Amino acid sequence: MLNLLLSTLALTRAAAAAGYQWPSPQYDALEDFLYEGGRPDGSSLGALVSPCRLRGATNTTVAAEWVRLVYHDAATHQIADGSGGLDGSIFFETDRTENNGAGMNNTLNDFSVYPSKYVSRADVIVLGTVMAVATCGGPAIPIQGGRIDANVAGPYGVPNITDSLDSLKGTFAHQGFNVSEMIQLVACGHTLGGVRYPDFPNVVPGSGTQTVVQLFDDTQRFDHSIISQYLDGSTRDPLIVANASAASDLLVFSADNNVTMQSMNSEQAFSSTCSTIFQKMFRTVPSTVNLTDNIDLVPVKVTGVQLTIGSPELQFQANVRLQLSSNHTTVTMYWCDRYGSGANCASKLKRFTAPSTSAPVSSPFSTTMNLTLQKYQFVVPLAANQSISKFWFEIDYGNGTTTVANNNGAFYNIDQDAVLFVPSQSRPKAVLSGSNGVFIAAAVKSTSTPSRVYVDWIGRATKNFIAVNGTTDLKLNSSIPSVAGYNFYTAEITEEYGASMQFDVISVQQNGTSLADTYKWDTLIGLNTPAETLVNSTTSSAAGGASGAIAVAAAGPWTWSVAAAALAVLSAAL
Repeated sequence: MLNLLLSTLALTRAAAAAGYQWPSPQYDALEDFLYEGGRPDGSSLGALVSPCRLRGATNTTVAAEWVRLVYHDAATHQIADGSGGLDGSIFFETDRTENNGAGMNNTLNDFSVYPSKYVSRADVIVLGTVMAVATCGGPAIPIQGGRIDANVAGPYGVPNITDSLDSLKGTFAHQGFNVSEMIQLVACGHTLGGVRYPDFPNVVPGSGTQTVVQLFDDTQRFDHSIISQYLDGSTRDPLIVANASAASDLLVFSADNNVTMQSMNSEQAFSSTCSTIFQKMFRTVPSTVNLTDNIDLVPVKVTGVQLTIGSPELQFQANVRLQLSSNHTTVTMYWCDRYGSGANCASKLKRFTAPSTSAPVSSPFSTTMNLTLQKYQFVVPLAANQSISKFWFEIDYGNGTTTVANNNGAFYNIDQDAVLFVPSQSRPKAVLSGSNGVFIAAAVKSTSTPSRVYVDWIGRATKNFIAVNGTTDLKLNSSIPSVAGYNFYTAEITEEYGASMQFDVISVQQNGTSLADTYKWDTLIGLNTPAETLVNSTTSSAAGGASGAIAVAAAGPWTWSVAAAALAVLSAAL
């Protein structure tokens, strides 16, 4: 029954994303992170916490540390004036007694390399929290994005374990939580982890530098054991049984004569209540912040689009991620030329190809939702005198259902081909001898005489947690021979921008207009690109452009033997 409910939830969320249209840069970045687990270069935040893994040699989980941190960031909220809340200020607050402990620093270190142009530090905290809950058996909690990072510490706000009940109520009240919500938040937060020596020596005894963790309950799962063991008197929660002067959990849990705790004393009630109260906590943001809609699954998700210089002319790259219902799904990419007699699919002329590779992708969140996601990567050569104007996909789900994915009728458009980022001529900073910079190359049509070619860049994953941004001019580089009517412009960016940089390559035309190749990642430079696949043409009026679909195994790479068989099928069909 639970699997059925999760599957239904997945379909509902996917349907809610039906109004989505590509590109939506912020939504795209947040959705990728939530359902695939990390950055576009494959660096996975989800892998740090899954499967509900322990933190080093301790008996507590990474997830417990992540869940503790999200509340400590939200605790700065002042409902009276709308200030504080989930704004990433926790990165500047770890010197406070209320935020002591190795777990805080561990978590900040885990999260530090994941902020990017469209995903703030505060959003990373929330994304990490829902992955932590999910991988330890909890619900898939809906979230929004769009939080804005603070660059300074916020006000004090985390309650102390020695506070009185009146003080605890007052602290949660100024954060926007009533007594019942206070109980829910503490119970849901304390289903994972425990209290650590040497962080709280008045609660957990220990000696020297050894780490001792006394758990809140007898499981490492996100479950209602924290509730049931409290109610039946078997609790081991150190904030109840260890020290009467530091029994904050006892004060909180009994604050309404156990009414709230009893209402949560089942797995279903606990899961539902925790999802609801965590969503409220996630929305505890400064009043000036407008959050996005829920980050729902995009069933057909296009990423990694890059028109660039190939060999000998142009190369086009694109990924499409599908939600699969069977392992017999096949997908074909179609596109229209930009130039020539077939421009914009004139005379019904369409090009098409099969994927170069495919691979499953997931995160703890998408796994909990029972989603099967497969990403297909397309790499094709293009003639410069044809180029590409728009593309789309035909998907055969192997169950008698075939659909055309064309961005809700708007198609996936390539706006321009006058200025192109060239990853193959660029170099990441790690391999530049004697340099701390990254070498960026762009191709500009030789028929163009731009007044300026430059990179507009930003880095948010910095050592001091404060975003940096700037512009760097690219200069004509005559040492790189022209290719396919394009000249090369290059520059080295030497500013310290942190763990990753996102950038746009911009060409300013003589008339003052600008053309741009947008949202590139320096961490993708130097990664291997799969081999190009064969380009085919058709004038078929069938929805996808051909009456016979090229077949590719959903879980395996496109191979030349598969290509030969598929082309034979296609030839017979046409």
